[in-house]
Amino acid sequence: MAGTLFGLSLSQRVDLNGMPSAGWRLYLYQANTSTPVNSYQDTALTVLNPWPIAADAYGMMRQFWLADGSYRARATSSDGSITYFDQQTILALGASSGALPTGGVDPTAIHQTGDVMWLDRQGTRTGWVRDNGRTLGSATSGASERANADCQALFEFLWNNFPDSICAVGSGRGLSSLADWTGSKQITLPDHRGFVLIGLDDMGNSAAGRLTSVPVSIGSVTTPGSAIGESTHLTTTGEMPAHSHTASGTTGGQSVGHTHTQIASVSVGSYAGGGSNGPLGNNSQTGGPSNDHTHSINLTTDANGGGGAHNNVQLSVPGTYYRKL
Repeated sequence: MAGTLFGLSLSQRVDLNGMPSAGWRLYLYQANTSTPVNSYQDTALTVLNPWPIAADAYGMMRQFWLADGSYRARATSSDGSITYFDQQTILALGASSGALPTGGVDPTAIHQTGDVMWLDRQGTRTGWVRDNGRTLGSATSGASERANADCQALFEFLWNNFPDSICAVGSGRGLSSLADWTGSKQITLPDHRGFVLIGLDDMGNSAAGRLTSVPVSIGSVTTPGSAIGESTHLTTTGEMPAHSHTASGTTGGQSVGHTHTQIASVSVGSYAGGGSNGPLGNNSQTGGPSNDHTHSINLTTDANGGGGAHNNVQLSVPGTYYRKL
């Protein structure tokens, strides 16, 4: 069954100056050990909290639930420099038998670790990191996007759901996601800079074949998180539509002299006063005969176009992809 730790859930802490301790951390372990335990956002114990749990900007701790049992609770300032308390054994108070309490958080109505959200904005977002190809890790990892204890759940999510070609682990992957996390390794966030989203070619069904000829730079058209397509493209000869070229020209100069033959004749008639009929004209020819020959024509076309690539990017609105811790 589920319970919570009396006095910690929905409580507020103040710092040494009496001001709300924004973002203070609550670390939960098995009683009298340093073994971390999970806490949950719902009484059904299905929706994980990050570890450790972080208070809000007013120093208020969120509601959380635990399985029945005893726990160690340790609280520090947001940067870990001050320890507020370290209770070795606290009993979780709540229902211990019978049906689970009604209500709680509907896990289908909230964001879960690894969820992606797009916003038309720049900058960071509390509880989220950006899919920008930078790195994620623990407070001692030196990760470039976020290095903090609250990154563990997403670190393990990326480790277990994406191959190294998409989310590379610094110095190589170890035996498990937990081993790499505790070893202060960094994991690379998916790099979605300049990318639009598209459905997998199969998406739980047989492949549709709609992405068969799309260029693939990372992964495949059926692997989540892959990189496919291109922003510009140089048209190949085979991609040009069928067409013809027309041209005009002039015949070459005539190099061989030639003549045109003309035959002239008239009808034979009779003269007044008698006498015999006779021809009044004869055949005539101008010039000498020409040798057989041909005329040549030169056809030329102008070269046009610059040979540059064309842009494949549709009308788009740039923004930021955020991923839930």
